[in-house]
Amino acid sequence: MKNKSVSKWVVRILAAPETNLFLFAFLLNFVYEVWQAPYYEFYGMPSLSDKINDLNHCTFGDGVITLISGWVVSALARSRYWILNPGWQLALSFTCIGWFITLVTETYRVNIAKTYGVTVLALPVLGISWLAVFQWIILPPLVLYLARRHLLGWGVEGRG
Repeated sequence: MKNKSVSKWVVRILAAPETNLFLFAFLLNFVYEVWQAPYYEFYGMPSLSDKINDLNHCTFGDGVITLISGWVVSALARSRYWILNPGWQLALSFTCIGWFITLVTETYRVNIAKTYGVTVLALPVLGISWLAVFQWIILPPLVLYLARRHLLGWGVEGRG
């Protein structure tokens, strides 16, 4: 009996829209972060573990930004399950919210906190990499698509 209740609990977590958004955001953003890493100063760190820590830190942050974007759109749509049928307005809102949060946080981290720098491919005035801007234009729709496909695979059994 205990295994059955644990199993239901796990299915409910895996079928939650937020879990799907975060997992797919983490996976896609990690690949993108690895690809764009050579353009950032931290890539020159001597230790592989330092590089991996920075990549994971950035990727986890991307997952959190995705969650925040999803929650804002959930509030606008008045449903956590807007992902199942997003329409272009909600998908665009989801993408734009993540893009805006990234623009603000990247500008802060590069120009004010001086956490890291962008040696090449920097946008004039802002000083942030165009790769981060591009990332938040192409990846959110992919995250949304994969999360939607995965949720549809769960059917209605996971909702509750």
